[in-house]
Amino acid sequence: MSELGHRLRNLREERGMTQQVVAQAAGIATDMVSRLENGHYSSPGLRTLLRIAEGMGLTVSALLPDVPSLNQASPEANLRARLNTLLHRVDLDDLELIVEIAGTIVARRRH
Repeated sequence: MSELGHRLRNLREERGMTQQVVAQAAGIATDMVSRLENGHYSSPGLRTLLRIAEGMGLTVSALLPDVPSLNQASPEANLRARLNTLLHRVDLDDLELIVEIAGTIVARRRH
């Protein structure tokens, strides 16, 4: 297994996501996620990495080998990534409710 594959699998499992959920969120085939995790496809393009990272609520640097200056995200970035991950796991009805709640919070802050 490649380092990319190992990181992808660990991050996916930490977030409670299946390969199918990651693939759907990233707009790629499930077998591509499987091949990446198993090291059978170790050189994905930047666009693919971006789609996977966004689908999982991560930065691309989280999927790549450790580079200290890249992997030290701000607390705000971490919170946004966590929220994005959660949003990918809710159904449409709950997503609409979350949007309404967020809209109410934003409106209150403006007054």
